[in-house]
Amino acid sequence: MLCKSALGLAFAGRYGWQRDELYYAVAGRHVQGGYVDFPPLTALLAWFDRQLFGDSLIGLRVLTLIAGALVVVLAAMIARELGGGRRAQTLAAVVVGFSPLLVATNNLFQPVSFDQLATMCFLYVALRIALGRGSWVLLGLAMGIGLETKYTLAVVIVVLFAAFLLFRRDALEPRGVAIAGAITVVLMIPNLLWQLDHNWASVRFFVNPPPSATDESRPGFIGNVILLTGLVSFPVAVAGVRMMIRDRALRPFGWMVIGVVVAYFALGGKSYYALPVAMFALAAGALPLDGWLTPRRLRVAGTAFVLLLVILLPVGLPVLPVKAADKAGVMKARSDYQDELGWHQLARTVEGVAPGSDVVVANNYGEAGALILFGRGLPPVASGDVTMRYWRPDVAGRRAVVIGFDRAPFCGPDYRVVARIQMPVDNEERGEPIARCTLTGSLTQVWPQVVRLS
Repeated sequence: MLCKSALGLAFAGRYGWQRDELYYAVAGRHVQGGYVDFPPLTALLAWFDRQLFGDSLIGLRVLTLIAGALVVVLAAMIARELGGGRRAQTLAAVVVGFSPLLVATNNLFQPVSFDQLATMCFLYVALRIALGRGSWVLLGLAMGIGLETKYTLAVVIVVLFAAFLLFRRDALEPRGVAIAGAITVVLMIPNLLWQLDHNWASVRFFVNPPPSATDESRPGFIGNVILLTGLVSFPVAVAGVRMMIRDRALRPFGWMVIGVVVAYFALGGKSYYALPVAMFALAAGALPLDGWLTPRRLRVAGTAFVLLLVILLPVGLPVLPVKAADKAGVMKARSDYQDELGWHQLARTVEGVAPGSDVVVANNYGEAGALILFGRGLPPVASGDVTMRYWRPDVAGRRAVVIGFDRAPFCGPDYRVVARIQMPVDNEERGEPIARCTLTGSLTQVWPQVVRLS
């Protein structure tokens, strides 16, 4: 745990703010019951981090590194609950902690790291209930907090509950299930009220999601599940699933892992949605791994595990300088890295063309977030992208700087490109226009058009 955390902290500020981190940091300035594309816990953590560290990137990422460290602890605890000794617990901590998934994600402040922790907490408490020593109250807390962390936990909950109905109905105490469900609903009330007040914005967003840079083909989904679990350690996860299916008490968990992966494959979800349950399978697989490892096998498997970790480390962590990473193709392989560069330069460029304007209208939350966090002396910044559409500033004037829009219809005939976004690597922002224009109406009047085009 300490080795993994130290490794992550060493490179926590190597490149810069990632596009999504800018959005979550700004969301932390607007603490509310819900957001269009994510539940409120991430924004609440961003607010908390700002009280402690200000607008510090490393301070922000410390929270996800802590979440990753707690996942490692939970992996060892799960192995212990399953009857594993000290070596099995250590193996669980190592294969989970240094899985490509945790190495690659815990250095970015995104909901995925907190989802990993929430899912492992939920499965740990559910495992203890299945073994006759758990708490339904804790299960309700784990479900409620988990769903306020990332909605994807709902798939895990539904699939696991269905597996219990099929294989372990005796473990489902009606009173306990009711208590857990009630606690979950109570914890979700702020989010539900926000959704009601915003016409179920999150439901509409997920029913018709926008294109994403991380969209996968279905063969790509399968490949990424294997790759991010770990080429060497994937058989450990398979062994864990097999062990659980063969044990009646644990059978729901084995089928849950399979069911969640199949569900996201069928629904077109991203591979990392399903991977928290793969971490649970890795922790369970530490027991058969412990029984299989002779001293010779340990040396061979350990060497392969370490070599692969070192070879793939530049993809998981920003260990290479920007130019070297770009030349080696790492930037192209890991789009997150492309989106960590150039945001301060964007703010400086806009500062140079903004004097005399009343508002800055940005096409997406990355641009808007960078200007809000790093801009100096700028007029109010607005964007119609996702939840930012609800944070429209109160602006009377119509003189605007517009970023990322090609001849926007909300601009008058004086639309004029005055600069281009400069980025050190080729990403979706490079070369996008920065223009000045007079809005065709007040910001309030043109706002529907801004939202539609963002």
